[in-house]
Amino acid sequence: MSGKPTGVILLAILQLIGALAALAVGALALMAFLIIPIFSFLAILALIPLFIGIIGLILFYGLFTMKGWAWFWTLIINLIGLILGLFGNLVDPMNLVSLALNAIIVIYLLMPATKAHFR
Repeated sequence: MSGKPTGVILLAILQLIGALAALAVGALALMAFLIIPIFSFLAILALIPLFIGIIGLILFYGLFTMKGWAWFWTLIINLIGLILGLFGNLVDPMNLVSLALNAIIVIYLLMPATKAHFR
């Protein structure tokens, strides 16, 4: 075993899942916008989830290697996601999954034992 706490590894994996989902959404949106010529000007919108996915991958690396900066930035990004998710469609299953993922990550990050691992 690597000596990393199991909870921190699970936290990193949750962050990775969110990042990969954002990258998938961005890639699918980009392909859809480029396939339908009428909507090709909307392809720029696909860059938003792609950018979020790249940030998520960087945060995954930071969490997995237990970098101090990763705790802070993961908390900020997931709080923003949580707040934005509350303004989204609360009936949409994908929004609910994203909301739950953000909430779990934020709650776990705020636990005193988790904070101690990143200090």
